[in-house]
Amino acid sequence: MPKIIPHLPPRNHGEKAENTPRRRGPGRKVLSACVLAGILQAPASPAGTNNMAGNWSSLTLSGDLSFLSPDWKDFHWLILEQTRLRDDSPDGFRFTENLLFGQLGYAINPHVSIWLGYIHDWIHPLNKPALQENRPYEDLLFKYAFGEFKLTARSRLEQRISQSNGNVGIRVRQWVQGAYPLSFVDDRLSAYVGDEVLVYANQNDFGPTGFSENRAMAGLSYQFTKQFGADLGYLGQYIVVKPGNDIFTHNVQFNLRYAF
Repeated sequence: MPKIIPHLPPRNHGEKAENTPRRRGPGRKVLSACVLAGILQAPASPAGTNNMAGNWSSLTLSGDLSFLSPDWKDFHWLILEQTRLRDDSPDGFRFTENLLFGQLGYAINPHVSIWLGYIHDWIHPLNKPALQENRPYEDLLFKYAFGEFKLTARSRLEQRISQSNGNVGIRVRQWVQGAYPLSFVDDRLSAYVGDEVLVYANQNDFGPTGFSENRAMAGLSYQFTKQFGADLGYLGQYIVVKPGNDIFTHNVQFNLRYAF
């Protein structure tokens, strides 16, 4: 699931004189290192892997609970609706999955927050009956800024519960993403790059114990207003399948977000 990276507020174009040289802080070097790391960690496409195209489109709403009480400003909420398509059918792209996320969090300090969430997942496998999953999860979120460079890391413990037979898959997910403003193009534009590793901690019906999936991502974000923004990018999803061929889906990732 793509997470929401906080964006810098738009600058007034009159803040700097035209001839004032732009300071190049450590953020640009860090971003370059992250891009290189993402390329190196992106899974190769070995023999026995099915490659296909896909699309993940989502709408994200977020805010805090200060509207209930000023004392609750450190409590945050997020709702995300995501639809996934995959080109794995002779007929072309088809609807494969719909996920509805809801989570509540508490900001321990400006850099660290904890979250409790739930996902309901409607899954439509190719040539198989549709099924549903319940997915409660727990997050530890870390955010830090190195100059203009924004780093976000999330550790998630997720429980996949099949509604068909009650089988539970316990999955550990580690996600890291960096974002850097492209102010030389537009003060409201930024680039992001990230990677997520997913590992099963138990034997289950969903995937192999141990490493099961990797998601590498990169793209652009644009902040139209203080509240409204959009993200457009690429997400390469590599899934280990046993027995059978692994799956590598090359997804166009699109997200609309609004912060209350």
